[in-house]
Amino acid sequence: MQDRKKGFLGTPVMQVKHFRLRPIKPLLLTVGSLAMLIFLSGCVGTGNWGKVKWPAAEDLGRAAQKAASQPQTWVPLVLAGALQIDDKDEDWSDDLRQRQDLFGEDAEDRSSDFRDVATAAYLLTAVFAPSETVADKGRGLTLGAATMLADGVINQGLKNLSGRERPESSNDESMPSGHASKASSRTNMAIHNIRLMDIAPWQKRVATWGLHGVSAATGLSRVEAGKHYLGDVLVGYAMGHFVSEFMYEAFMPERTDGSRISLLPLRDGAALTLHIPLK
Repeated sequence: MQDRKKGFLGTPVMQVKHFRLRPIKPLLLTVGSLAMLIFLSGCVGTGNWGKVKWPAAEDLGRAAQKAASQPQTWVPLVLAGALQIDDKDEDWSDDLRQRQDLFGEDAEDRSSDFRDVATAAYLLTAVFAPSETVADKGRGLTLGAATMLADGVINQGLKNLSGRERPESSNDESMPSGHASKASSRTNMAIHNIRLMDIAPWQKRVATWGLHGVSAATGLSRVEAGKHYLGDVLVGYAMGHFVSEFMYEAFMPERTDGSRISLLPLRDGAALTLHIPLK
C-alpha cells in the first residue's frame, strides 16, 4: 500500500517508486557506430542541412537578438531572479534534494544519463537531417561541435565569475549548471535538425516535447542530487539555449524555399505578407 505524505511546497503526494535508466554508454556506442556507417555511406538526402556560411556583422546582431528574445532564454532567467526573493531558491532546492521524489539516490547518475541522451539525440538528428552533399554534412557537424565547445567555455567562465558554492559544498562552481546547459543546447540543436526532416508534423511535435522533457529531467535530477540550486539549473538552461540558437541562426539559418504567409504586428494593426518564390 502506498503512503501519502507532504511533497514539494507542502502539497500532499503519493509515494512512488523511483524509475531507473539502464547504463547509457552502450547506447551511445551503438548510436555512434550507426551514425558513422550512415555518414560514410553518403546517406545525405537533398535538403539544406549543413549549408554553413560565415555571417556578416548584421547577421550576428540579428542572431543574438533572436536568441535573446525567445522564451526559452528569458523566461528561465526571470524565474531564476524571482527565486532569489526570500531565499526561495535555496529553500525549494533543499526540499527537492531531501525528498528525492523523482530520481532517488541515483539522481546524480540519472542527470548524466539524461545529458548523454541529449547528446545522442543531437548526433542522430544531425546524421539523418537531409543534406545535399557529404561536405555539407561535415560542415554541419563541425558547427555542432563548435557550438558544444562554445557552450562549455562560456559555462565555465560564468562558473568562475559567480563563484557560487554547491549545495553539498564540494566546490564553488554551482552557477550555472553545466549539465543543464549541455542538455539545453544539444536538444535545441536536435529540434532544429528535426524541423528539416521529411516526417509528419505530429512526429516533429512529439520529438520536440520529448527533447524538452529530457532537458527538464536533466535539471531536476541535478537539483535532487544536491549539485545545483534551481536557479543554477534555470540559468544553465537559458544559456545553453541562447548559445545554440545564436550559433545555428548566425551560421546555418533555416531556409524556407516554399510559399509562406507571415503576420507582422504593427502599431495600428498588422501586415500580412505572402511570399511566393519565382524560381
